[in-house]
Amino acid sequence: MKLIPHSRSTIDKDDIKAVSSVLKSGLISQGEEVNRFEAQLSGFHGIKGGIAVSSGTAALHLSLLALGIGKGDSVIVPAYSCIAPYNAVRYTGALPVLADTVKDGWSMDAEWVENYLINSKKHNIKAIIVVHLFGRPADMDAFLYISNKYSVPVIEDCALSLGAEYKGKKVGSFGHVSVFSFYATKVITTGEGGMIISDSNKVLQRARDLREYDEKRDSRLRFNCKMTDIQAALGRSQLKKLPGFIKQRRRIARSYLEKLQNLPLSLPEKSKHVKDIYYRFVVRMKNADKFIGDMRVKGIVCRRPVFMPVHKIIKQGSLPNAETIWKETVSLPIYPLLKEDAVNRIIECTKKVLR
Repeated sequence: MKLIPHSRSTIDKDDIKAVSSVLKSGLISQGEEVNRFEAQLSGFHGIKGGIAVSSGTAALHLSLLALGIGKGDSVIVPAYSCIAPYNAVRYTGALPVLADTVKDGWSMDAEWVENYLINSKKHNIKAIIVVHLFGRPADMDAFLYISNKYSVPVIEDCALSLGAEYKGKKVGSFGHVSVFSFYATKVITTGEGGMIISDSNKVLQRARDLREYDEKRDSRLRFNCKMTDIQAALGRSQLKKLPGFIKQRRRIARSYLEKLQNLPLSLPEKSKHVKDIYYRFVVRMKNADKFIGDMRVKGIVCRRPVFMPVHKIIKQGSLPNAETIWKETVSLPIYPLLKEDAVNRIIECTKKVLR
């Protein structure tokens, strides 16, 4: 029985050729390929400029610093997410404030965020990190309303949602600054790597200065967060194929949505306001742990889409919606290399396990 993994990178001969070309040139560190990748990704979003860095977490860290955030400040981050946004805030010396999710979904709850701002008079909130989870855009209207009302900048975390759209605009084009991740299993990959994009010259200049420490005329603390031309060449090659990657993900999602009806699970809801890229195909059910185990026995790797809510990891308080969604969510395999026969096998095994 052949194992169907939960996720896989999509690397082809064009990607290998792009990387090989850089290796043959002998110019393998940060250079022209990085500059081109920055211009192409920011241009894809209609944004002024981009800064390629070593990881998505580095992109978050430098973005926060570029906004002037540090010790004594606070930043709102979602509890139901990977721990990277929480860690990035801590790197700056600021305090992360963990927000609950919406009751019937997995995005951070804008109403919870506004209530916190209203009721915490000494909050000193200097930014809100809005994570577009699993390929589905968050409610940007609500967060931009809060941002304007309380003069708090929004950082969009698009690590899982490159190419998704909210009301006709690509995620990453709403916030004061936006970040992306190109880890091995992300929407496109550079192995490791990330990107900051912004329309603010001030943010771009500060982040670019912080990215590298050498040949500076002062002793201000800076970092070594550069991307190599090897990675950027792979990223540029992958970016060309992004529309095809998204098309494949949506094709698989349509099969799941059509053929997993009338089962004891909740499927992702459709919305006319968003264009989901289905980075993850997330369903909700009771007995999620048993389902994951039963599917593994059948040779199919399903996973919880978030390892654990951050407030549970750090043992801080209770956020009931985040806890409920974590207990009930399962991610089915979905990626461009997943063939139709494997999709059908996943569907049939899901039916058998749940029935």
